[in-house]
Amino acid sequence: MRARNSLIRRFILSLLLFISVLARASADDFDPTRLIGLDIPAAVAALGLPQQMFTWRGAEEREDNVVFYYPDFLYLFWFKDKVWQVRCDRRFASTVFGLTLGASREQVERTSLRTLTPNGDSLYFDLSEGSYPLRVRLVFTASVLSDLYVYRSDF
Repeated sequence: MRARNSLIRRFILSLLLFISVLARASADDFDPTRLIGLDIPAAVAALGLPQQMFTWRGAEEREDNVVFYYPDFLYLFWFKDKVWQVRCDRRFASTVFGLTLGASREQVERTSLRTLTPNGDSLYFDLSEGSYPLRVRLVFTASVLSDLYVYRSDF
C-alpha cells in the first residue's frame, strides 16, 4: 500500500510538473530551476524524450556529464540519476529570469533586478529559493548573451 501511494504521489507530481513545463511555451518567462533535481522518469514526463543524448567532458575527468538535448535548445546535465544543471543556448526563444538570450551585456547589466558578479566573460548571481543552493551563469560571447546555465552550486 505504501509503495502504491508513493507511485501515485510521484505520478501526480510528474503530471503537475509536465503541465507547468508545457505552460512555458505560452508563458513569458521560463524557470529552469524547476528542472533541477528531477530524476529521469520525472524529466521525461515533463519534457518528453530528448532529441539527442551525449556526453560532455568537464575540466576534469570526474566532471563528465550525460546531457539530454531538446530541440528548443534546452540541455539537461545529469549527475547519477538527477538533473544538476540546465543550459539554454543562444537560440533559446523564451526569456529566462527576465533575460533574453542574444541581449548585449550592457542590456543585461542595465535591466537585471539581481546583483550580478562579473568573472571574465560571465556574470553570475545566486538564487536562494528552492531545495538546493543554485547559481546562474550568464556567458557572453563578443558581449552578447550566448548561454545561460543554472546549476547546483553545492557540487
